[in-house]
Amino acid sequence: MQLAITAILIVAGIALQIWSSAPSRAERQYALQLPSVLLYSLASALFLFSVFPDSLTEGRALGFGLSGAAGFAAFFMLISFTWLAKTRRRDDLAAQLKKAQRQNAALRRRLAGERPSSEGPRPLAQSTRFDVPLHGSRRHRIGVVTGNLANVLGIDVWVNPENTRMEMSRVDEPTVSAAIRYHGGRRDDAGHLVDDVIAKKLAERMDGRQHVSAGQVLVTGPGELLESHQVRKIVHVAAVEGEPGSGYRQVMNLARCARNILTEVDRLAEAGEPLRSVVLPLLGTGGGNSDLHRTVDTLLAAAVSYFEAHPTSRIRIVYLLAYTDVQEAICRTALDARPELSTGA
Repeated sequence: MQLAITAILIVAGIALQIWSSAPSRAERQYALQLPSVLLYSLASALFLFSVFPDSLTEGRALGFGLSGAAGFAAFFMLISFTWLAKTRRRDDLAAQLKKAQRQNAALRRRLAGERPSSEGPRPLAQSTRFDVPLHGSRRHRIGVVTGNLANVLGIDVWVNPENTRMEMSRVDEPTVSAAIRYHGGRRDDAGHLVDDVIAKKLAERMDGRQHVSAGQVLVTGPGELLESHQVRKIVHVAAVEGEPGSGYRQVMNLARCARNILTEVDRLAEAGEPLRSVVLPLLGTGGGNSDLHRTVDTLLAAAVSYFEAHPTSRIRIVYLLAYTDVQEAICRTALDARPELSTGA
């Protein structure tokens, strides 16, 4: 029986040591391998007690009396801890390397975000995702999704940065509003829009009004986007306002836009709608009449503050939409800089 228990302890120690040696745990191998050492020591003591039950070898260490197998186990642990000290130094080096890699990645993103205007931002063809959790929260995350919104699948809520007149862009314009209008409508075999579903619903929600206040949100269904992109709701937010002779410009209180969006999504979720994820474009930056860095910082701060003020929010993740490489670099740098977020790479 004792030999069987010894074998189990050794196998458990080996399994734990292999698990703790994985590259993803490079900074914690010292702490994670300590239980392995204890299991090996216990196994050795149990083995010696079972093989030499009458052992009388005695000694003293640090003022304590040790005899027989217990003395051997203590010696084994002493040797093991000496070996683990080397592992600890390796953990320190791994932590320093990982920190340097994070700093290097952040510097590259910062340099990309400050590319000379003569080169121009490059649209991202591939849709990728990156997200990090809030410190102390297993429930809420904030991240970045890249590329054209039309290539984004499986996010419950799409946000449409609209003007205060809530008039959607023409479908051939290069805007988020146009993409939502086109992909959410019904099209014929040639790809022409034959039923302007979302624009019609938005006009109905306006109920004869000509304007809404800056930051106000209206919600419509997703039209054809439910089937094609698994979108459940479109939240239209008045993020830009027009000025005669000057075109559209970003509204002053951008944080209010973000708070209103998340509040409305949570309200719908509490009413039974399965809404857990939101993609938030960089509101009001499409026309170029805004500060991209300030916009990203404002939206991130608003999302973090909302989750901190609403720890039971049903929303699990908010993505910022980065259409170009410059937008992605600025978003990733801003994520790295926020102390409330547990950034990794």
